[in-house]
Amino acid sequence: MSLRMEEHLRGFEARIEEEIAKREAFIRDQVIGTGGSGVVLGLSGGIDSAVTAALATRALGAEQVVGLWMGADSSSVHHRDAKLVADTYGCRFLEVDFSVIVNQFHDVMNASAEALPSEARIGQDNPLVKGNLKPRFRKNAEYWMAALLGYRVANTCNWSETAIGYETKYGDAAGDFSVLGDLVKAEIYILAKHLGMPEPLLTKAPSADLWEGHTDEEELGLSYQDLDTYLCTGEGDQATIGRIDRMFKLSAHKRNPMPMVSIPKYPGEGGSN
Repeated sequence: MSLRMEEHLRGFEARIEEEIAKREAFIRDQVIGTGGSGVVLGLSGGIDSAVTAALATRALGAEQVVGLWMGADSSSVHHRDAKLVADTYGCRFLEVDFSVIVNQFHDVMNASAEALPSEARIGQDNPLVKGNLKPRFRKNAEYWMAALLGYRVANTCNWSETAIGYETKYGDAAGDFSVLGDLVKAEIYILAKHLGMPEPLLTKAPSADLWEGHTDEEELGLSYQDLDTYLCTGEGDQATIGRIDRMFKLSAHKRNPMPMVSIPKYPGEGGSN
């Protein structure tokens, strides 16, 4: 880790109480301030959703936070850690198993796609074609639960992953507000320690749980340390910088609003088309 990155992280830790208070106030504003009464989020067993849950319970009270474990041929380790987070912070914990739904949907779509020329099916062997179904079904479940309860859906993504498009459009990238979207992974681990995060969440390799044995860094071909250092300081070797820059440019469509030919104006705000 570079000296500039170490200095950056020391500065973040020095103002950690301010950071926590700011994010708690933000959650209350985005939930209570918009007419909601609580938060729904997916508890994946990973550090990002765990920190989001911890902050939400502090901001609103544990009874007003619902964590959904949404397995889909998922590792039992992730289930264990999701439950551990819920037990640690006291939020409500509900389980939904999407394994059958994901597999059936994928099979139905594959059968339909047989009518297409084989050369057109360029993603046939891409595990993301099926893997990305999981976060999209999960987000549907979060919004279903939020509608039932009058709650808001918390996004759990971070800036490290959003910057390079390492999130599923209309899946984990969606939400009513983002608690961690301005923080890199290293900053989230600092937050986690100050929030009393259980040790297993702090030590296991990050994984989006898209398939068996999946880890983030292996799929990315990039370490979070190198990614975070570049995002926070602009430092890195040329190969790493080039790779991150390419990923940033190619994933712009995930970060930007859906393009329109022109932006219509709303008359109630003094506009006209």
